Amino acid sequence: MKIAFWGIAKGSSGVTSNLACISIASAMEYSYRSILIENHYQKNKLSNILMYQRSHYIEREENYQFKHIGMDYIINQFNAGKYAKDNIIQPWGTDSDPLEVIKEASLEILDNTLYYIPVSYHINQETFDYNLYGNIKDIMDATEEFADITYIDTSNQNNLSSKIILEEVDLVVVNLKQNSSIIQYFFDNYSSILDKSVFLISNYNKNSSLNLDKISKTHSISKPNIAVIPYNIEYQEAVSQGTVIEFLSRNYDCKRKSPNYDFIRDVKKAASMIMKHVTNINPKEECS
Repeated sequence: MKIAFWGIAKGSSGVTSNLACISIASAMEYSYRSILIENHYQKNKLSNILMYQRSHYIEREENYQFKHIGMDYIINQFNAGKYAKDNIIQPWGTDSDPLEVIKEASLEILDNTLYYIPVSYHINQETFDYNLYGNIKDIMDATEEFADITYIDTSNQNNLSSKIILEEVDLVVVNLKQNSSIIQYFFDNYSSILDKSVFLISNYNKNSSLNLDKISKTHSISKPNIAVIPYNIEYQEAVSQGTVIEFLSRNYDCKRKSPNYDFIRDVKKAASMIMKHVTNINPKEECS
């Protein structure tokens, strides 16, 4: 199953940090293999958030394996595989197996459950965007063969591949701010993906007059299709320090008295909401 995390608001809509915590929590809770990809360069990229694997990445970077990891390597292999003798375009060259390319290019984040394909900076943004646009369908097909779930951190900056991703995925997790105008803007302009969308309210403040019940009622969002990710200073510090896996592992089973209990509870609820849309996955009871 292919799941796009995407938002319409510029700036702090929490797309990348929400994808990180939900994909990690889901990997901890369920036994399905997942892979994370992104279709853009950005300041707060997934590789920064997942830096607990930095030592392993550096080890690969310092030897020959560096050229065999990441999205650049996949794009190069996919492009090469499209051309056979006499420049006749073929689905794949004889030496290129898309599944093997994905396996080789990915980094293991959690043991046999969560993988990540990093984006390097060997080419500029425009060239990367153009090359990804020409290969994104093949890449998603290959990651779907490799993993049960493909999570895609999807740009809202008019990237060429974003439109294809939103059309091709099975589910769009729409990340929204706690702002009625922004929420309404989505419904006014993105009705084409509404039927396959669920909603996350980022940096949620339960004391706001625009609370979850009001958002659900005002914008006619079914309660099973909306969840919240509250602001949590310790999680935000973990995001900036690249220690989100350690933070979630340390707090995943925390008790009610923990200052992180509400955050972990809501992350679990959000993960459960998303997993209910994944074929053959039956989530556990939601946290109370």
